[in-house]
Amino acid sequence: MSIIDKLFRKQPRFDYRNFNVSGNVPPDRNVEGFLRAYGQIGWLYAVVFRIALGCSEVKWTLHDTSNRVKPRQIFEHPILKLLNLVNPFMTSNEFIALDTIYQELIGESFWILNFNALGEPAEIWIPYPHKMSVVPSKENFIKGYVYGTGADAVPFNVNEVIHFKYPNPLNAYRGLGPAQSIGVDLDAEMYSGIWNRQFFYNSARPDGVIQFDYNLSDEQFDKLSKQWNSKYKGTSKAHQVALLEGGGKYVQIQNTVKDMDFYSLKKMNRDVILGVYGMPQSVMGISENVNKANAEAGDYTFARWIVKPRLDWRTAKLQEQLVPKFRKADKLQMGFEEVVPKTIEQKRDLAESGMRAGYLTINEARIMQGLDTLPNGDMLLIPLNLRPTDINKPMKPPEEPNEPEDVVEESFKGLTDDHKSNLWSAYAQKTERQAEMFTRVFDSVFDEQKELVIAEFNRTGHLPELDDVKTAKKFEPAIELVYSSAFEDAV
Repeated sequence: MSIIDKLFRKQPRFDYRNFNVSGNVPPDRNVEGFLRAYGQIGWLYAVVFRIALGCSEVKWTLHDTSNRVKPRQIFEHPILKLLNLVNPFMTSNEFIALDTIYQELIGESFWILNFNALGEPAEIWIPYPHKMSVVPSKENFIKGYVYGTGADAVPFNVNEVIHFKYPNPLNAYRGLGPAQSIGVDLDAEMYSGIWNRQFFYNSARPDGVIQFDYNLSDEQFDKLSKQWNSKYKGTSKAHQVALLEGGGKYVQIQNTVKDMDFYSLKKMNRDVILGVYGMPQSVMGISENVNKANAEAGDYTFARWIVKPRLDWRTAKLQEQLVPKFRKADKLQMGFEEVVPKTIEQKRDLAESGMRAGYLTINEARIMQGLDTLPNGDMLLIPLNLRPTDINKPMKPPEEPNEPEDVVEESFKGLTDDHKSNLWSAYAQKTERQAEMFTRVFDSVFDEQKELVIAEFNRTGHLPELDDVKTAKKFEPAIELVYSSAFEDAV
């Protein structure tokens, strides 16, 4: 017996025929039933489709990793063309959205590859997953796949199918979706909706019986039934006064909507569906306890913990089972453009810290904030307390301190000439760097004004009046940074 047979041999099923509860039990949903639930339960549709939309916006990337230190991005390749033009009848967005819907409902989807004359995949088709069968193998784990049953069955080799699936602890051959883990809650949501529909279809009156203090004969029962149905049955005959002869009285036998507390039940079912998918309420447009801060946090959570892991999951499968099917693909690496947005505060902090630390120019910081560039703004603002040091040159050893006996008399008279020289040299270096920064910033101001005057004079023949307030406003961030840096250095 092989190890695969030992690990994955067929297990006995639980016999539900001996498991009885009082009352009627709704039938268990099969795989197709969970696919149908997508069109029957509003909150399930809303959450799953929102995830599908997020994943469908993926922008695939491909890199040549021959140089691992600096991989080269490839913009044109048959792999990218295939993923962007999957088949003649579906866009890539539609394809990924449908693929995501299948995985979120039943935990698996299948890609069927159609190969060209070169032996490379040229088209991708996505079948109904509940009609696909996996054929186990004792030697290779999977022998192949079959779509459909009976005379309509179509076999596929392992090489022709890419099987995406979420882990199923009881079946290594098939996936298990989030929706399947809350089947009872989905049934409660659907049947409560059906109950409400029937209640309002029945004129919003609870079920009841006509009670008599004595037994009716067959003739009396048939007569009463015909009279009741002809006068009161149907929505068009609602809200009419019922006349009960012979001492009959109407007795309510059903709880009212208020007694059933459907509002709390529906809200609980909604939260269960949101919870199993990890969906933030703000992403679904729910305004309860939502402000700008947690709305931005919700967008981040949706992108980081819902969309990105699913794309990572899909990318890993494509790297292993799609990329090797193309020629000269051993150095190719699949990926996708970043989907996690940075918050406004993160962008501002990165821009400010980069500019103050001296590794971002003024214009680079402004571009990160979505602002226009400044003339001559391609400069680095180097902190005045730093100076460049060539690490390739040997470091000078620190000077030996003077012997105490050499300065003992001078220490009471003031600073030595060497101390004064060192202090003056340090002060001069600081002021020179400050002067250089002032010069660079104000040169930018004056150069812009010069260009403005020349352009206006060439156009009109007159010298324009300069708007100093507008100029100061435009260069205020750079000037403020120079002044504050000089002040901090002086203190």
